[in-house]
Amino acid sequence: MGEGKGYDYSTSHRMLECVGIPALGVLTGLLAHEAAQGLRQRPEEAWWAVPTALFLAYLVADFVSGLVHFLGDNFGSETMPILGEAFIRPFREHHVDPLAITRHDFIETNGNNSLICLPAVAAAYTLLPARGELWAAWAALFVASFMLGIFLTNQFHKWAHLEAPPGWVQLLQRSRLILSPEQHDVHHTPPFDTYYCITTGWMNPVLHLTGFFPRLEAVLRWVFRCPKESATREMRT
Repeated sequence: MGEGKGYDYSTSHRMLECVGIPALGVLTGLLAHEAAQGLRQRPEEAWWAVPTALFLAYLVADFVSGLVHFLGDNFGSETMPILGEAFIRPFREHHVDPLAITRHDFIETNGNNSLICLPAVAAAYTLLPARGELWAAWAALFVASFMLGIFLTNQFHKWAHLEAPPGWVQLLQRSRLILSPEQHDVHHTPPFDTYYCITTGWMNPVLHLTGFFPRLEAVLRWVFRCPKESATREMRT
């Protein structure tokens, strides 16, 4: 769920993303179909199952985007094996060049998230008895919707950085159905320590008012004995 690829974007990795995106689309579609079949057998219960699954999935996707963003900005080092180059460095370089993400095409913007989502969607499709149990049908719809939100997070983030996004995108931003530039600008204002959520931004005011991320940071630094000075923060210097 990185904010842009600051590492060597190899041809082999791009080919993997070219496979991952359609594979995720197919699996998510199949999972949603299973959920629909299960709910169709219980029409008297589907009225509450569909809106609650969709709303909660979108809300949780926004929260998870913020949590991952927070961790990438504040913990670890760019020199860490695997995670440093592929995960931490892109987040931090995004603060150095916030417009870099706008120069990525659809595959480069969303490919990594498709690869992250694939195992979870595959597991849900394989394990959930969506046609036989109401709870499983609800869970299948939730997972499918949640993964769609996670997959589109970087796309919404990219649109929030565009100077002139398409009119229909601006309409979605103004309606707050996706991340708006005005809200995301708060995160790009020093000291860059709030409004981490980048799917819809719905959770940002709540997490900011409750001091969620500062409290979480204090707990994590205490548990892992990780002083604040140890985090690499080139984007804030």
